[in-house]
Amino acid sequence: MVRLRALALISAVAACGGDRGAPAAGGGSGSGSAPAPVTAAATAPSAKAAELVGGDGHGHGHGHELPRSLIGTCAAASVDEPSDEGRLGLLLDEAGRQLEAQAWADAFTCADMAADLAPRSIEAHHLRAAILAGAGHDERAAVAYGLALALDPEDPETLRATADFYINVTRARSRDTTALGLELARRGFARATARRRGQSDLRARLALLEAQAWNDLDRADEALERASEAVRLSSELVDAVHERGVALFNLGRFAEARGQFERVLTALPDDAFAHHLMGLTLEQLGERQRAEDHLARARTLAPDEFPPAVEITAAQMRAEIDRVLASLAPARAAQVRQVSIVVADLPDPADLRAVSPPFPPTILGLFRGLPLGTEPAPGEAVPERAILLYRLNLARAVRSRDELSQQIERTLLHEIGHLEGLDEDDLRRRDLE
Repeated sequence: MVRLRALALISAVAACGGDRGAPAAGGGSGSGSAPAPVTAAATAPSAKAAELVGGDGHGHGHGHELPRSLIGTCAAASVDEPSDEGRLGLLLDEAGRQLEAQAWADAFTCADMAADLAPRSIEAHHLRAAILAGAGHDERAAVAYGLALALDPEDPETLRATADFYINVTRARSRDTTALGLELARRGFARATARRRGQSDLRARLALLEAQAWNDLDRADEALERASEAVRLSSELVDAVHERGVALFNLGRFAEARGQFERVLTALPDDAFAHHLMGLTLEQLGERQRAEDHLARARTLAPDEFPPAVEITAAQMRAEIDRVLASLAPARAAQVRQVSIVVADLPDPADLRAVSPPFPPTILGLFRGLPLGTEPAPGEAVPERAILLYRLNLARAVRSRDELSQQIERTLLHEIGHLEGLDEDDLRRRDLE
């Protein structure tokens, strides 16, 4: 299953909890001393950054080395501002500006100084997390988001940002991170609703995150409900319209999905993800030439996201299947060879609708029928056992011929697992998801 739409890498950071967080009266180390004033000298890397890098200047310090790519300067630190609250505001504002410019080192330095000045500032830790995520330091970002949530576990904006990180941003995305993001978004939506302060836009973005997570978890029915709620709350939220289209596509409601992607492309004519999904939708509707036009447009707009499909013929697919079967234990291979293994370009809509909610049209393979050793109940009509592999979907899911060979093998072993009676959870535990 594929969702094929991401929010901007870093969402705009609003004031978290409505309060920047008052600077602490004492130092962050428990010394009891007042925080040192921020002076022009502090435009150098923060004391925390220098300590993390280590005294030898080569990043070999205390076991928590800060990457040199995050050591920068903070122009706001040189501004003469007498109050701690004023200095905090300047640091946070400058961190936000540098974040928008993707100047990660200077943004991090400003946010880190703000966190030193006000260790309980939710916004400072929120900004640190967003910057770390943008710079690709996901483990540190997760800790920073966790700290922001620890300071206020019920703040809807912090819940939104953390959910977005786990659903859309982290490079270690998995079902677990998506499920975590989903629960954070659900809690954030409930808290934003309970506060009753007209936060319709925030609630819409939280509902959108829920929809994205449900689509990624192969529950397009749940995704459709939450995406529709997001559109209801904010009809101009184009990402919610897109996500609604994705859910409709995954549910096999292609004419309705086309309408959603048309709305997205009216607002964003150069949206590569919408062109790609429109192409897949039109392909399902039998409009092959228009489908290819949109798919080609997506490849032009975002060649790294949408490389050309890897070429492979049906005969070459057969050779790959034989290679995998030859690698199995003889008894197992003989058992599998008793079942038809079919190569098709795309799934049959009837097969997709055989379960509820339906399989998405982008599946790579399918097992049809009852597992070995299972007999139908009296009067039950079941299809003949068969394993199906989908050539076009497989060719679009990879970037090279070697990757395609690996994916064919993985998909075939997955479907053989179903033939042998394993369910999706069993296969996940065997790393055959």
